Amino acid sequence: MRRLRSLFHIVAVLVILVWMSVTSASQDCCHSSARKAELPATAPDAPLSLLSPEELRKEFNASSQKVRIVALLSPTCSECQSGHAVVGGILKRFRSARLQALLVWEPMREGDSPEAAADQAEAVRDARISQGWDGSRDVGKLFGATLDLQETAWDVYLIYKPGIIWEGQRPPHPTFWMHQLDGADPSLLLCVNPSRLSTEVGKLLDRPD
Repeated sequence: MRRLRSLFHIVAVLVILVWMSVTSASQDCCHSSARKAELPATAPDAPLSLLSPEELRKEFNASSQKVRIVALLSPTCSECQSGHAVVGGILKRFRSARLQALLVWEPMREGDSPEAAADQAEAVRDARISQGWDGSRDVGKLFGATLDLQETAWDVYLIYKPGIIWEGQRPPHPTFWMHQLDGADPSLLLCVNPSRLSTEVGKLLDRPD
């Protein structure tokens, strides 16, 4: 009986350690959504074009026959920079003209600015990228509502299949999406499985994984 108890305790400890390890790994590649920058009182001259929800909606619908990647990013957030690189890798892997990337840069961290966004945007160059600066976070608020995040959406990566139209005020729900946020669905963490986003894009493009 003592041996059984000892074995039970050992197994219980191992289970707890494994759970803590997985939880820690997930948290290490995520960030709290609470650390946000204050909105600037006035908008400086933007190296990137200013992007409103209506302008993004027009871009989104103009590419309705394509597979679209929509990413909302903070230019100085290291996790967002990694996610930006993942999007760049997907564009490099799939050269199809049926693929379009719509990138929304927004001020979520201290130091985020149109200039910082322009600098980070230079890290990924592709003619299929359309991007702009959302200094008011209006786009992020709408996507936050669509994704049921209860907050401004950022560090999120959405994929839309061809044929989906943005008709109402809110953006449509994505065909698939991933994120790097603490508190959102851990099974969709981009930092844990970055290749999955590419796999899902490949499926929509009818390309082999």
